[in-house]
Amino acid sequence: MRWSLAVVIVSALFMVVRSEIGSCPPTLPVDICEGRCGPNRPCNCTQLCCPTACGGAMCVDPMTKRHFINLVKKGRCPEFPRGVWVCTHTCTSDSDCPRALKCCPNRCGALACQKPDADEEPAEEPA
Repeated sequence: MRWSLAVVIVSALFMVVRSEIGSCPPTLPVDICEGRCGPNRPCNCTQLCCPTACGGAMCVDPMTKRHFINLVKKGRCPEFPRGVWVCTHTCTSDSDCPRALKCCPNRCGALACQKPDADEEPAEEPA
């Protein structure tokens, strides 16, 4: 248990140093409870060592740079989400998503960056 805690702490410090490439997604709900990465087993140059829900750590692709503001982008989340079945959150708000993508529930119910549906324009009244 101490080793797992040490891996998570060192991983968190490592993430701060590498924050220029992005940030870890929300805690990963996977059954990896050992440290698969850390100071002695670094990730490749494009991935971050991120904590898992049961105290482990694993290499994952970073999310976009976290913006510590609650940006709400245009459009609304799709009524019928599209895309693959990924049941892990990959964003927490629209600020985490690139370009015009929004952070919305996906087909599995997890939050993911998706192309939004257009806002419905109010109908014009006849003159």
